[in-house]
Amino acid sequence: MSIMCYAYIILGYLILSRRRQLSMCSEGSSMFESLVNNFTTLTTFLFLGNIFRTKYLLKSSFKDRGRRIVLGFALGFFGVVHMYFTFPITDDVFADFRQLPILISVYLGGFTSGGIATLIISIYRMFFLQGVSQVSIFGGGINAIFTLIIALLFIQHRKLSFKRWLAALSLSILATDIAFYFTLEGDSSTEAIVIFSMIVALGGIFTYSMLQYLQKSGDSLRILREAAHRDFLTGLYNARAFEVLMQQKIDSFHRYQIPFTLLMVDIDHFKKVNDTYGHAAGDAVLSQLADLLRDTFRPGDEIARKGGEEFVIIVDNCDKEKIVHIAERLRHNVESEPFLLPQGLVLHLTISAGSATYPDIDEEQLLNMADRALYRAKKSGRNQVWRA
Repeated sequence: MSIMCYAYIILGYLILSRRRQLSMCSEGSSMFESLVNNFTTLTTFLFLGNIFRTKYLLKSSFKDRGRRIVLGFALGFFGVVHMYFTFPITDDVFADFRQLPILISVYLGGFTSGGIATLIISIYRMFFLQGVSQVSIFGGGINAIFTLIIALLFIQHRKLSFKRWLAALSLSILATDIAFYFTLEGDSSTEAIVIFSMIVALGGIFTYSMLQYLQKSGDSLRILREAAHRDFLTGLYNARAFEVLMQQKIDSFHRYQIPFTLLMVDIDHFKKVNDTYGHAAGDAVLSQLADLLRDTFRPGDEIARKGGEEFVIIVDNCDKEKIVHIAERLRHNVESEPFLLPQGLVLHLTISAGSATYPDIDEEQLLNMADRALYRAKKSGRNQVWRA
């Protein structure tokens, strides 16, 4: 933070010195107004862009490459917008934050996003903003390409490192300073280089801080959301999350026509475990069974604790024939598993299970039919698997 304070003091001194040189007070205040506009635009875009990305883009049907393309176009547009929020460096020199969208695009989407954003920014600067000239070619096209190359060399996709970000930012500023040196004449080039470097450095550090804040906020939100959908004892999905997963799986079937089976599992005589050995022993059994379920089923299968000693599994890509073998394997695994109690005792337990397959059974009856199959398995003597 002390570095930031010193930087602001130096920048303030440079700007105030420049204001004393300007003939009119309004010209001096225009830099402050432009800086406020730029930082406001930067903050707004980062926040709104993060909301769009997390709430819509990441949840869309786009594949990873498609998402990166969308990010590239969005950040390219952001760079174009920044060209209209310039800040005066000298009487004849104006600058903006167009390098920052390129750095952000490489961080969020790698080469694909960075390349698209760079292409949009450079083409617009060279051909549409003020026409083709030496300044537009150096300050627009070549500088944007150098910034992209630097970003690809230093910034890692989705890995935010201050040292790497600062190195990329510094070299990007240096590339622009060199362009200023060759395109400007007289003493104005030195003044422009110093003021521009300070302003863009502050903008870049501010951008890094914003990205870091959004990343940490997103991580915290994901942890809270995950905790809200998890059973506190077993770590499996809870009943609320199961309803969401169930609907997602049904929607997925309508797109890809891949069947799935609902398997309901209940521990036989679980009440006796609690009554005989205590609730701590019952919790230990539930936790160990959850681990066994994770080991038995594939990563794409969704496992939830529906309540008490009852579990439900959404078995992906599974028809009514396959589920017989899968459920029987689970029954055998539980029957042969030693469950260790807190007292040091070992129990051998069994389960009953019932299944219902979609789309053989209508979605409105799917859960009810699986529950009925489970009921029949328990009524027929337990330690059995029944199919609806």
